[in-house]
Amino acid sequence: MEEIAAFGVLGNRLGLQLHYADVRVMAGLSARLAPLGVTPARATAIVYIGLHPGCDQTTLGRALGVNRASTVKAVDEMEALGAIERRPGRDRRTNALHLTPAGEALRARIEQETAVHDQEAFAALTADERLKLSALLAKLR
Repeated sequence: MEEIAAFGVLGNRLGLQLHYADVRVMAGLSARLAPLGVTPARATAIVYIGLHPGCDQTTLGRALGVNRASTVKAVDEMEALGAIERRPGRDRRTNALHLTPAGEALRARIEQETAVHDQEAFAALTADERLKLSALLAKLR
């Protein structure tokens, strides 16, 4: 990789290599999801809400690793997209988040598109190498 070599010894650092791999993979994912009207972060939120119907915004924000303001903005955007709806939560201060029928359909498309993207983005790796990379990344997390 030319961009890595341009950084000399820093180009050999795992962190920089991981960063460049992430930038490449996420740019491809963003392009693949753009026609669906979602970013990778919004797509992740939609899938999370689908797997955890009725979760509140605090739980969603914690799962996504974002602050309260970013969570509110994401929920507002997904609601405007027609993908989610707010319903009364466990108390008067919270909202329970649920996918709409359009959100369920969008979730299915997101899962399909991300599966295709993964196959393309990691095509240079064998199936065994993909499993090993997944295990190593899980260990680092």
